[in-house]
Amino acid sequence: MSTLWIVLGICVVFVLAAAIPLLRRDDPGRSPLPPRKETLHDWRNER
Repeated sequence: MSTLWIVLGICVVFVLAAAIPLLRRDDPGRSPLPPRKETLHDWRNER
């Protein structure tokens, strides 16, 4: 039974460690996404 609790605790810690970066949206060091690359389709639509 104690082995089950250890495995369950490791799983919870792993899930929380993976979820914390996703939950932090207001990180000041986070840079915005780069602009989308221009495609041939965009170039044809500019005419």
